[in-house]
Amino acid sequence: MAGSDFGHAIGLPRALSGLPLSPLVGGYGELLASQQTLGLRHLGELLLPPGGRLRVLDGVFRVEGASRRHHVGTGVLRALRRDRPEPAAARLLERLTAIQQADPSALRRILLYQLVHLLQDHPQGHLPATAAGFGVDLAEAAALVHGAARRARLDAAQRAAAEALEDDVLGHRIRSAAALAAVLPPAGGDLPLAARLAELAARAAAADAALDAARRHEERGDPERARVRYEEAAALAGDCPRAVRGLVRTHRPDAEDPGSGALESALVPGGAELRWPPGDFGGLRWRVVRLTRGEPATAPLAEVAGQPGGGVLVDRGAGTGTEVRHVALPLRADGRVDGPPLIGPALSVAPAVTELSVDDGNGWIEASWTPAAGAARSEVTLTRPGGRTEELTAVRAGLRETLRAEGLEPGRYELAVRARYAPSHRAAGRGALSAAATARVTVHPWPAPVLTLTAAAREAGGVEFRRTGGEGAEVRLVEWPGGAPAEGTELRTSELPPPLTWTAPTWTPTAPTAPTAPTTPTPPAGAGSGGAVSVGLPPVGVLVTVSAVAVLGERALAGPGVLVEAPLPVTGLALRRTAPGEVEVTFDWPGATGTVTAAVTQDGRRTVFDVARSVFLREGLRLPVTPAAVRLDAYAAPRSARSVLAATAGDARAEVPADVAIAYELVPGSRRGLLRRGPAVLRVTVRAPGGAPGPDLPGFVLVARGDGGRDPQRPGGPAAGPAVCRVTGAELAAAAAAATAAGSGTGTVEREIDTAAAPGRPYALRGFLLGGSAASVRLEEPPLPSLVVR
Repeated sequence: MAGSDFGHAIGLPRALSGLPLSPLVGGYGELLASQQTLGLRHLGELLLPPGGRLRVLDGVFRVEGASRRHHVGTGVLRALRRDRPEPAAARLLERLTAIQQADPSALRRILLYQLVHLLQDHPQGHLPATAAGFGVDLAEAAALVHGAARRARLDAAQRAAAEALEDDVLGHRIRSAAALAAVLPPAGGDLPLAARLAELAARAAAADAALDAARRHEERGDPERARVRYEEAAALAGDCPRAVRGLVRTHRPDAEDPGSGALESALVPGGAELRWPPGDFGGLRWRVVRLTRGEPATAPLAEVAGQPGGGVLVDRGAGTGTEVRHVALPLRADGRVDGPPLIGPALSVAPAVTELSVDDGNGWIEASWTPAAGAARSEVTLTRPGGRTEELTAVRAGLRETLRAEGLEPGRYELAVRARYAPSHRAAGRGALSAAATARVTVHPWPAPVLTLTAAAREAGGVEFRRTGGEGAEVRLVEWPGGAPAEGTELRTSELPPPLTWTAPTWTPTAPTAPTAPTTPTPPAGAGSGGAVSVGLPPVGVLVTVSAVAVLGERALAGPGVLVEAPLPVTGLALRRTAPGEVEVTFDWPGATGTVTAAVTQDGRRTVFDVARSVFLREGLRLPVTPAAVRLDAYAAPRSARSVLAATAGDARAEVPADVAIAYELVPGSRRGLLRRGPAVLRVTVRAPGGAPGPDLPGFVLVARGDGGRDPQRPGGPAAGPAVCRVTGAELAAAAAAATAAGSGTGTVEREIDTAAAPGRPYALRGFLLGGSAASVRLEEPPLPSLVVR
């Protein structure tokens, strides 16, 4: 119906007959991002004067007051740029100035495209007041609202295609642009869009015709002509996957043409590094695309962002575990492909493992490494000294993978570790395999272990050690500081403590030394399969674990150990009879020893007593005995029930002879009436219940002491007063012998006391034993009152 089309009755010259479906401007996405950063609903808000309005149907005008309007051209945009010092706004105005300068209709097209979408998305977008609210002049608001309602609504996918279309066209990505065009609705009254779509269709048809011709040449076996037609197709559609793959198939590098050289590619951390061949390419721009094995032949080309700097470009988008090939297409100034491409080799994007470390031991090697992210597993190959290879299996432990191979003979080995990646794009096969990370390691000969070690104290003093095992190795006896390592622990010779310093151990082989392989270090003299070695006494007071270590060159194996103890000696041992059936034992307690063993030998029998330190220091030690002679041996008990007690010379020993008691009494002189006439007599009696005493009995002396008072003091020692009577040891021994011969166990000697030597009355008497054996004889004293003379 007449008047139903947009602009029919507006009366404006060159009014739009159809609103735009696409902005048709390159870089629209960046433009939109800048606009949104500034918080603008549409770009016209950047152009609005304070309190003014915009007209957009017949060009872009700023309207001020009732009728003053100014066309927004490059001059106005530059002036606005000077008035907006903010960096974001200034950059956006510079971009709009460039767009307007290149195409005077582009700014109006962008504004109409944005305003239509704002109206279509607004719940009251059918009202002119809504358009006025966006800053549109009231004279155009109704017409704009009417046109927006009639224009096709674009969904999210169509809007994205409309805004990206011009970028693909300007970049000569015709296949991508054609795919976007297929999403859009019919252009209708949008004549510029219709012209652009017709141009796209023509270029795509021309590219298809060139591809068909190239395919026919290729099928006829004429790769040169096929290559020319593939280049033609690539020039028409720079993103055509069939054209690029055809160029790869028919490419024949020409040494005289620098543009036909090979593109080098290699894996680097974070991607694939591409290197251009040396040569002057005249500052060409390049489109670099990535082909992935296994993807469909018609799949869109993956373009590598950036331009080579110094002939180098890094592709950070290649998928891990894929096999790719890069193609660099030279471009003309307008972005068209111009000339033969540079084609790189097939590259497996499979990063190798890192931080590979290998250690060796007694018939084993152990390796660990860090696999790259995305690796499915690691494949490990071990090459033996003879060249034979075998596959090993690794295990994952956190971020590392490890393996251990055992039962290996001495020799040189090589380990190769490769990362295997899962197949991508449903491609057949086992997936990409990385380059090998290799390590060489030598498994060295190790000594045979010492199997057993025993120790025993020698009667002559010292310790004798015996061992089994350790064939062909030097076997050392060592004392480990701290705890000894477990048997079989693998060590380096530099880690060993020095050999025992008591004496240098010398093993006496009990079996012939095993023959030594040429690659095995020659063991020292005396190293055999077993034997005994004697060492001196360990330091007194030590409790030490002595271990056997088998040594071969720079390597050693920890062996068994034995606990050896050298207790402190008991010193100051002395015995004294304190009662008829008891002997008192005194000695100096040996250091921190917990228990001392006392062995009493009497009447041919041996009795052992264990004495605790606390009891001895608190109560002393008294042992029950018979009157016979007594011998006592004392030594420190071992601190551990497992220790071997090293024989020590001079364990404490003390003896006391058979029990001998000497008693004395004072016999008063004879009486006549009430007067005592005769001198007092000293009677000394020898009793020997343990048998006849020897001839070395002590002598006896009776000492007097008075102070002139009524209570005289007792003599404190044999020199504390005058001697009033003496009996020699020989006299006492003779009396005891005579008594024994007569069948009596008691001998008596009587002597008168020398009253002339006594002090004035009253005085007190006391007897004392004299001589070296006095300590072994008991002195029995009479009651004290009987020894006072008044």
